[in-house]
Amino acid sequence: IAARRCRECDAILVDPDDMLKAALRLKDALVLRCSGMTMQHGQDEKGEWLKITYYDEDGADVSERFRLHTPAQRTAFEQLFIRPHTRTPGVPLRWITAADIVAQQALLRHPDFVVARMKGQYWQVREKVFDYEGRFRRAHELRG
Repeated sequence: IAARRCRECDAILVDPDDMLKAALRLKDALVLRCSGMTMQHGQDEKGEWLKITYYDEDGADVSERFRLHTPAQRTAFEQLFIRPHTRTPGVPLRWITAADIVAQQALLRHPDFVVARMKGQYWQVREKVFDYEGRFRRAHELRG
């Protein structure tokens, strides 16, 4: 079976159904049917950070933390978090500190599914699926 590729950049396109099915088969993977997310900001000796926690319907959670001290960390945060989570693509989210992002949480959306893998003693978020339309039920949906 040939993999589907993007016509413009020739990148391999991943089918979300196949990715979720493969993740559910793995023993060290956690698939959350995400029903919400919370944000917490803080600062320590290494600088400012933002912690995002994703919750599923059963109360299970997984979190990821972004450091926002250096320009490289801020760019990575913009690419990995702000860009996929924004409700209004093309309209930049204006922020200077992590507190600014928490204050604008209503402008951000939570993913439909979060896939995490066990790394040591902690879960590491690997994939986030947005705008899912497929055979798996999303949070807040009832299927008979």
